[in-house]
Amino acid sequence: MAGLFGILNAGTNGMSAAQAAMQTTSSNISNANTEGYSRQRVNLVASNPYTLEGVGQLGTGVRMESVTRIVDDYLVKQTFTENASLEKYTQKADVLGQLEAVFNEPSETGLNNKMTEFYESWKYLSDNPELTTSKTMVSQQAQTLTDTVSHMGAQLDSLQEGTVQAISKKVLDFNTKVEQLESINKQIFSVTTKGEIPNTLLDQRDQLVGELSGITSVEVKTDAYQRTFISIEGEEILGANKRQVLSVAIGETSGDGSLISTNGSTSKTVESSESFPAGTLLLKQTAEDGATRFTELSSKSGHISGSQEALVEIDRGILELNQLVSTVAEAVNVIHSDNGTGIPFFDLGDDPDNVISNLKVNPAITEDPSKIVSGKSLTGQIAGDGSRARAISDIQSAALNYSSEEALAFDADTLKITAQTNGTTTADAYNDIITRVGISKQQADFMMENQNEVVSFLEQRKSSISGVSINEEVVNIMKFQSAFQANAKVLAVTSEMLDTLINRTGV
Repeated sequence: MAGLFGILNAGTNGMSAAQAAMQTTSSNISNANTEGYSRQRVNLVASNPYTLEGVGQLGTGVRMESVTRIVDDYLVKQTFTENASLEKYTQKADVLGQLEAVFNEPSETGLNNKMTEFYESWKYLSDNPELTTSKTMVSQQAQTLTDTVSHMGAQLDSLQEGTVQAISKKVLDFNTKVEQLESINKQIFSVTTKGEIPNTLLDQRDQLVGELSGITSVEVKTDAYQRTFISIEGEEILGANKRQVLSVAIGETSGDGSLISTNGSTSKTVESSESFPAGTLLLKQTAEDGATRFTELSSKSGHISGSQEALVEIDRGILELNQLVSTVAEAVNVIHSDNGTGIPFFDLGDDPDNVISNLKVNPAITEDPSKIVSGKSLTGQIAGDGSRARAISDIQSAALNYSSEEALAFDADTLKITAQTNGTTTADAYNDIITRVGISKQQADFMMENQNEVVSFLEQRKSSISGVSINEEVVNIMKFQSAFQANAKVLAVTSEMLDTLINRTGV
């Protein structure tokens, strides 16, 4: 359209474009502190020109082509990946820090010191076998030792259970977010099929995907409609017409199968082939026969992965501590009872896999410390004979293999435990446990700090591209305000021209 009405149309379009740009800029400013928000921009292009024959083309103004988000998709994905690793090592470092606190070494109240005091009480008894107080001291130190071990066992069980529960909560969170993403996918599809760009929904989609990747390792695919689909190890969790539920094993049952937590509820599998260690990530599926099946999934990054790796360290710590305490208690019993002839000093309980929770001093000795045998004879005390007490004290330096199922070999003549292949002292064996946990914690701390720097760098880059700069937006507001006012001036002038043309020329 040419002429004055063409000018009016161009001015009107210019005002509309400036108004839309100002509204978008205003929205950017309002969401400057909104997590996950990407700044938006109105894309303006020249409208189709009017061809004036013999002259050429005349401009007809401006039109709004689209409103788009300013994002770098590759950078967003890279940030998700690195943040998933950060979540993993942050969680792992946190749990391992709690594990270190359970062992509490070096410390006067730690197990290492209590074992030393226990052995020293036997040495004191060997030097003073006639003193009643010597046996009382042994009984008291043994009670302190078993109390320390039992307390550590309870703490380790609590930490183990708490870590599994943390995984269970994250699985529930994951399932909830997948359900939310499914809803957003439907909304995105509804908008994009109309040829529109769902900027706000895309921001919400990306934020959910980032949160999901922070929970566990996921593979992400986006279709032509901008819907996002999630898979784990090739198993599709969320598709165009499909959504599956994650579960977690929270503990093995006494029989076949495992206790499975799904969305906060607990059920028991019935097949022995479906017995999983606590903390295992599972995919709940329905077989063709209608039965429920659980497929094990591996989590390589994210919060769940950190919990699972820490859980391995906790389980190993429980196992090795149990082996250490069991071996020491059995060695004391073998020497004190003369390989089963007399009364045992310790009661190890009925569960060989959980001695640290059940260990206690023989009640007969607790009630009457005089039943402690200090000399070679089991039936009568020979004056000055503390050889058996000395032999028990020497367990501290004996070379024992705490991880071996080999029975302890006892020499009744020397009252000694025969050194075992690949054996080590009690203190060295315990220090190995402490050192391994400490090294794992240091490695997790190092990786956490390194990932934190990487994520911070990526977040800064992402913010520089997608974040809202208040100063920049204020400049844009002023720019579009000027454009609006200028186009309004065009309309005013054109209106005067039309008035002149119509009312003053008699046309």
